[in-house]
Amino acid sequence: MEANHHEERADGVGMNRLRFETSPYLLQHADNPVDWFPWGDEAFSKAATEDKPVFLSIGYSSCHWCHVMEQESFRGPDVAALLNRFFVSVKVDREERPDIDQAYMAMAQVATGQGGWPLTVLMTPDGRPFFLATYLPRESLPGRVGMLDLLPYVGERWRAPGLRAELLKSSSDIVEYTRRIVAPSGEAAFPDDAWPRAYRELAESFDPLHGGFGDAPKFPTPERLRFLLRYWKDTGEVRAQDMVTRTLDEMRQGGIYDHLGSGFHRYSVDSRWAVPHFEKMLYDQALLVEAYLDAFLATGEQRYAATARDVLAYVQRRLGGPEGAFYCAEDADSEEGEGAYYQWTVRQLRQTLEPAQFNAVMNAAGLPLDEGGGLAGEDLSEDQPFVLAFVNPVADTAQALGLTPSHTGEVLDAAIAALLSVRDRRKPVQVDDKVVADWNGHAIAAFARAGRALGVPEYVDVARRAAAFVLGRMVNSDGVLIHAYKDGAGAVPGFVDDYAAMARGLFELYQSSQEARYLTSALHLVDRMVELFHDEVGGGFFQTGTGAEELVVRVKPVYDGALPSGNALAASVLAVAARLTERADLEDVLGRLFAFVAPLVSQSPGQFVSLLMACRSYAGESRVTVIAGEPGTSDTDGLLRGAASVYAPDNFVVLAPPDEPDGVVPATLPMAKGHGLFQGRSAAYVCTRHACAEPLTDPKELHLLLAQASSGTPEDANGTGRV
Repeated sequence: MEANHHEERADGVGMNRLRFETSPYLLQHADNPVDWFPWGDEAFSKAATEDKPVFLSIGYSSCHWCHVMEQESFRGPDVAALLNRFFVSVKVDREERPDIDQAYMAMAQVATGQGGWPLTVLMTPDGRPFFLATYLPRESLPGRVGMLDLLPYVGERWRAPGLRAELLKSSSDIVEYTRRIVAPSGEAAFPDDAWPRAYRELAESFDPLHGGFGDAPKFPTPERLRFLLRYWKDTGEVRAQDMVTRTLDEMRQGGIYDHLGSGFHRYSVDSRWAVPHFEKMLYDQALLVEAYLDAFLATGEQRYAATARDVLAYVQRRLGGPEGAFYCAEDADSEEGEGAYYQWTVRQLRQTLEPAQFNAVMNAAGLPLDEGGGLAGEDLSEDQPFVLAFVNPVADTAQALGLTPSHTGEVLDAAIAALLSVRDRRKPVQVDDKVVADWNGHAIAAFARAGRALGVPEYVDVARRAAAFVLGRMVNSDGVLIHAYKDGAGAVPGFVDDYAAMARGLFELYQSSQEARYLTSALHLVDRMVELFHDEVGGGFFQTGTGAEELVVRVKPVYDGALPSGNALAASVLAVAARLTERADLEDVLGRLFAFVAPLVSQSPGQFVSLLMACRSYAGESRVTVIAGEPGTSDTDGLLRGAASVYAPDNFVVLAPPDEPDGVVPATLPMAKGHGLFQGRSAAYVCTRHACAEPLTDPKELHLLLAQASSGTPEDANGTGRV
């Protein structure tokens, strides 16, 4: 008889080994009857000793279909009995262990052509997969095998040597082919036409009606939008800017945006941004804030600044931890079901709002009423839940109601406050309160940039607190950055994304605060990143560092997903560090990175827009604006504001006080040396690779110079330079 590793709580509910974990996702499965193991030697030793395959399930706490599979299958005694009999079952939180997730996701995409979460993997005790899938139902459906059929089928065949061979015949091929894809070898010249080809690829897939790219489901793609603005800046292509503003406007008006509490949901299940997949991720908020800030600086339109402020307020209110760091996500599900926390019925609106508020909300939401106050259309019933989105501008609503825009805005604000008050009394969605280093790096960058772009010093303070948490609580005694932190615990060494994203956040925080400690910390993280992750043989960066746990494949992340790839993030901060320090060793590492990715970029540049922007910064005439002046004086602050209020994506601002010729900044950055006051006033020196312009003392002149300049040169319209 096989040992039962389940224990009983005082209340009689069984608990498995996941009860000792801190991950909210793993704890969601701690009372399953499945004999779950966390990833580790204990599980794989048991599998080898008992000659059982491993059932690996990867997900995250705010994943709707992960919840569905847990409720349908993992809570059921019949499925649990099969798993406990035939398999050793392992649960992984992809946010805690992105290395495991990316390795097996890459193999899933090789084997099946698709990926997603929950990710289900059946594999040998040494980690080689022979079956990969995403969500599996409890019972088989047409075209999709169910758990009750799959588990005994595989279990019985594993126990029969001849049949086991059939299961294993493809596993070696999957592993070897994936290795060639996730860590390709070979170097080449970077394609000369990558910049315009990427633009054409995005233009071809752009949805001119609703914005965004492709059809349903439709994801926010802030890196693509930021690339298009860069392209507009360098080429003057108006359509590139129009694609950005159309997308940002449509998302902000659609249901993917939470019109009551702010923040963006993860993606839209339709092409119109109307019906979201409801979880809210920290990284989406941070990256979208930067896209809206770019649009504000490029166009001057206040609606983009307003959206950035609203989203940052949401992040502080719902994802901000008491010690300054930011949590991962809010769930899609509450006890009432997916999205129930966010949805409304017309009857609920009537019961909550005063008549004038109700009329204004219905008009703003594009839901017409008849003369008697009933629903004019037949598409929605009084008790049918729907996603509330204010698709009509306030001015249009005011005109329809015969009111002034200012009065209509006041009525809508009062209605929103009333609805929020009711929503806050609903059973809340869960917050995944892990702190993840790279996602916090993105949030630090967003708050720091917003602080200087919008002139809000409090945002810079928020970024300072988050940086202090990560640098103080998420670095171990050996000086290694820790990837994830929860309840005082964190043991997984950081990945290349953690070092690169945190370095970028600190570079942005330095420019907003002009405190040298953030500059030196950023440069230190870049050096550690090169030391731990650089592939000295093939170029580029591995996801996992030297000495990390060895998986069946070691990934070099290059493709953009919801986040920029690890190599794109590394290239971005290397471009900044090499430019500032003028160090040849960093230039060499960066050049080899671009040579490594060149064959992949040549195939489809539009999949590598984050890398292309880093390449543009590296190869073009990126600028460093050195401001010589005393901190806190009106002259110096005016020049800092002049540089901060312009869309100049390849400009880095350095403050060099003239009374500190041997200070940290001049000692670290050669370009910061030798710049003094001009005629007794603070002065700005805009420097390229080749020379510094004449000093400027007028903030408006500095703003104009940075606005007119582009990162490319007239002879280098493709942005490829010397790569």
